[in-house]
Formats: sequence, structure tokens, C-alpha cells
Amino acid sequence: MASFDDLARETDLDAAALAHLQRLVASWGFLADLSFADLLLFVPQKQEASPRFVVMGQMRPTTSQTLYREDQLGVVVDETQRPLVARAWRLGQIIDAEVEASARAEAANVQCIPVYWRDTQLGVLTRESAPSVGRRPGELERVYHDIFDAFARMIAAGEFPFGAEGTEPKESPRVGDGVVRLDESARVDYASPNFVSALHRMGIHANVLGARLGEVGFDEAPVRAAFAIGLPITEEVELKDVTLLVRAIPLLDHGKVAGALALVRDVSELRRRDRLLVSKDVLIREMHHRVKNNL
Repeated sequence: MASFDDLARETDLDAAALAHLQRLVASWGFLADLSFADLLLFVPQKQEASPRFVVMGQMRPTTSQTLYREDQLGVVVDETQRPLVARAWRLGQIIDAEVEASARAEAANVQCIPVYWRDTQLGVLTRESAPSVGRRPGELERVYHDIFDAFARMIAAGEFPFGAEGTEPKESPRVGDGVVRLDESARVDYASPNFVSALHRMGIHANVLGARLGEVGFDEAPVRAAFAIGLPITEEVELKDVTLLVRAIPLLDHGKVAGALALVRDVSELRRRDRLLVSKDVLIREMHHRVKNNL
């Protein structure tokens, strides 16, 4: 499978633009989960008479089934194979459509999002999912799609991904761990069942809807910091022997913070093991010290 650097040689993008795309594919896992969809990143190949696009990134969701059993990295398509991608590239606008099934592909709901950086269009991100037939989406799905749409607008405005200082850490929580959405005044307007369960483990049983997290006893320092500086913040918060890893991501609208998404992951057991390992290490060093002194 071709690497990102190998595929980058097929484009006209400079190092700074490629770094922006690398940050995108390094941090878009939660977007695939929020949209219950596959994400593909199409970038134009070096200037040709007719546009051709190479797939430089692919992310499958953990919250739904994938449309692609085979890896798409390195696949090259033209306008006839991907007319929506070509149209979104020409117009520089977000396009939604339902693509009918063909001999080569299943039917799919497709959203094409132009990827901008410093007022320059770099490529097109597609969100692709199987059509939901005969089933109404629940509240969780509607909210998750709304959150994804907010990030789609940020991508098209060049506001996401954030700079290097907003890079996602390896231990970052995923959507399935717990989600809370905050409005522009940092009040909760949605909390996923897993987030509520995490609060219960901390001994917090108050209704969080309409409240600030600090008002119900939850440490909202990561959220306050994300609102203040307009960048993602990842911190651990502890209460009643429960440790949650919190990643607060600001939602931007024309450069201003209009809300935030917070993902939480219970890392209590991991931290307990870390402390146990440290205790064992201290004990071993003490034993070595005593043996050395007795020689």
C-alpha cells in the first residue's frame, strides 16, 4: 500500500499544504464515527488536461459498517467515475447527493466537502454511507450528524484541522466512549448515554442538560481552556477514584468559538495499573538499595 508521502508526489501541493492534509487524516477518526460513514480524501493529481484525483486518505467508522472492504488508498479516478467530487472541486462548495447503485459500487449517500487551507482549495473529502431505508434516525444519530456538519463547515472554511498545537494524542477518546455537546455559552445541549454513565461512576447524578459542567460538580477546566484559546485541549479529570480523559474541541464559526464537542474516556483502570507499576518499580529499587548496602 502506498504511503502518504508516496501519494503526495503525485500532486502539486507544497510541504505546508501537505502537512495540513496529514493533520486532517490523523485526526478525522471521530468524524467518521460521528457520521456513521466512510471518509475518503481526494486530491487532484499533477496538472493534466482533465482533472484526475488520487485517494490520499481513508477512514472507516467504528460506529457503522463500511462500504469499502478493500483499501482505497492510491486509487485514481476521473470526472466520469466521480462526478460529484469533480463538481465539488470546481465549485468549491459542499454538495450532498444520493448515488444510485452500479455494477462497481453500492448505493450511497455522499457528501463532498472542499478542503481549504489559507484560502486555497487542496482537495475534496467525501462522507459516504449506505442509505437508511425504512428507519428513522434517533436523537443520538441526529445530533452526531449535526456535529459532523459543523466540522464539515469548518473544513470548507479552512478552520479544521487545527494547527500542529491541536494535534490529537494517541490516547484520545473515541465517539463510542462518551460525547457531550456544549452551546456557545458552554451549557450542555446534548449528552450521550455513555457520557451520562461516566458521570454516574463519578457520583454525579444531576441532569446536565442546560447546565454548565462545573455546576453539576464536573471539572470543566478542559472545556474552559478550549473556549478561551479556540484550540482542542486534552486533560484528565478525577473524582471519586474515577479518572476520565477529556478532549474538548471548539466548534468554530468564522473564527469565533460557537460551542464545543467534548469526548470522554474512562481511563481509571489504566491509571490504576500505571500506579501499580510505579509502586513495584519503587519497591524493586528499594530492595536493590538494601542489598547493595548489605554487601
